[in-house]
Amino acid sequence: MTTTTAPTRPRDPVLRAAARMARLNLRLFAWFWVVVVTAVVLGVVVLWRVNGEVGTAVSLYTRQGVVWFPFSLAVLVVAAQLRVHVAAGRTRRTFVRASLAVAVGTGVAYAVVLQLLVLAERAVHDAAGWGWRIADPMLADESSPAGVLLAELVVFLVAAQVSGLLVGVVYQRAPGWWGTLALPLTVGPLLGVAALLGGTGGDAHVARTWSAAAPPLLGGAALVVVMAVAYAAVTRTVEIRQRTA
Repeated sequence: MTTTTAPTRPRDPVLRAAARMARLNLRLFAWFWVVVVTAVVLGVVVLWRVNGEVGTAVSLYTRQGVVWFPFSLAVLVVAAQLRVHVAAGRTRRTFVRASLAVAVGTGVAYAVVLQLLVLAERAVHDAAGWGWRIADPMLADESSPAGVLLAELVVFLVAAQVSGLLVGVVYQRAPGWWGTLALPLTVGPLLGVAALLGGTGGDAHVARTWSAAAPPLLGGAALVVVMAVAYAAVTRTVEIRQRTA
């Protein structure tokens, strides 16, 4: 009696590439939030000891770090893996799809964790009888509808990830000073997203309703799509030199 074994379906190359990129991101993601949560707790405790209460959202002072740390990792992903990926016989299209999927997932993950940290901090403030306000609002402040802050964070952090990929691939396509001179084109859209979301600070751009929040959120999402298309286009032009024996 013989038995037959069903052939093993080969794993999707996009999933393989994405998993390889995500593993490094996951380790650094965990360490990043250990540091951030510790800093927020210490900041709250110090302000409480000094002032007797804490009236502002300390957790949101970490927003710049949450933007630029994963941004730098996205730049490094392209620098470290694109040429190796293609030299190993895989396609640029696979790399683009995998890296964009990881970029979106990473941006959403950082946004969700920061939102959870904000909610936890606000609960502590309420329990202690302190006030709670966002001292440097972008699109959302403490009076905005539920979910606007998370939507703002998702759009901004995903934009930072895709911008990082674009910066990285432009440096691969035109290294040195040319890549640096292109920064207004590669980082400029991210600054545009920040401007749409009210990155100048103050109450001028704060959305009190979802109808007011929708246009800047959709505008920011459109800029993310533009950056993703540009990233895919530039990646197709990066020259990969095969090593000869």
